[in-house]
Amino acid sequence: MTQHKPPQAMTLFDLLARTWDVQCGVESLMFNASGSSLAAVLADGRLAVVSVKDAESPDSRVRVEADTGRSSIRPRTKPLPPPVLSDTDLVHPDVAPCRLGDQGIAFAHAETGSLWRATARGQTLAMNAAPRDQVTAMAALSRAGLLAVAFGDRLALLSEAGGAEQSDCNLSHDVTRIAVSVDETQLACWGDGQLSVVSIEPAQVLATIDCAGEVLALTWSPCGRWVVGGCRDKAVLLVDTTAETADRIVDFPAAVHSTAFSTHANAMMASGAFRVVGWALPDLPFGAHAGTPIETGKPGLTLVDRIAVHPKRDLCAVGYATGLVVLCRIGHGDEMLVREGTGSAVRALAWSGDGAHLAIGGDDGSLSIATFPKNMFK
Repeated sequence: MTQHKPPQAMTLFDLLARTWDVQCGVESLMFNASGSSLAAVLADGRLAVVSVKDAESPDSRVRVEADTGRSSIRPRTKPLPPPVLSDTDLVHPDVAPCRLGDQGIAFAHAETGSLWRATARGQTLAMNAAPRDQVTAMAALSRAGLLAVAFGDRLALLSEAGGAEQSDCNLSHDVTRIAVSVDETQLACWGDGQLSVVSIEPAQVLATIDCAGEVLALTWSPCGRWVVGGCRDKAVLLVDTTAETADRIVDFPAAVHSTAFSTHANAMMASGAFRVVGWALPDLPFGAHAGTPIETGKPGLTLVDRIAVHPKRDLCAVGYATGLVVLCRIGHGDEMLVREGTGSAVRALAWSGDGAHLAIGGDDGSLSIATFPKNMFK
């Protein structure tokens, strides 16, 4: 007997998102400063670049029924343009890329370790004016038109247009992570269990603080006091740059891959637990002080792998090891399902600067851009 199965109903994610199969796990995601393109670093070191411009954006497919006022989104009818993929491994796996100017991305070359750039169209070029030494960390100072680049224990400020060196200073330790203060006057440089606070003008070390743990990423608080880092050894590093002291929040169930500050919710958020973890600013836990914890979303049995704080609202995107992606309102139990679980872990989340697009990278090689209609969060 022949069985006829009805076609699977489209989910909200199918209607809002564009998804590509890049045939390899996605390690990191970054929109360029203008929001015109998305760069994805793959697990094999290749670079994938996707245009954010959408010929069939969700807003253009929204229909409102005249009699009921009900909104609906019609499915796409045109195939998606493919991403631009590098032919070989291109990006050094241990050095996080950063934005370069309005359109580009800067990265360390996989083979030479030298500074390269990618354009919004996916073209990759060496920055020939930059020092030829091996890059160990980098960060963008967009307002000044500079890149902060570490070459082991030497920190240099380079012009984003070509990479010519403007100034430098030497640190007492190698640098593998860099965070920029919100006002772009200082840098936090971590490596070898130490964090140095470095001024920009002039480039000089202001303080060096002992910091245990292996830091995966650094973030500087909007107030300029705190530097926070998620650690591989299931902890969050807290550095009080004013008092020049450090502490750790320990006993997370898993490595803390994501930490972030929300200016709209006035909070610090972290992954690595069975729910989104957070504390209200400026009352972070430090020493014997417990701080003011805030509860976001719903607790569950699956670890939160990645988070990304919305740049314009008090929202946080949350990715799980099951592939589930939800949006949470920080400090509230509300959750909105973005994508159902796929069985493959979310490895990267990133918002565009205007908050209209959420990029999602998976262990299974899926690369998605979910675009939210303008009236979705009203």
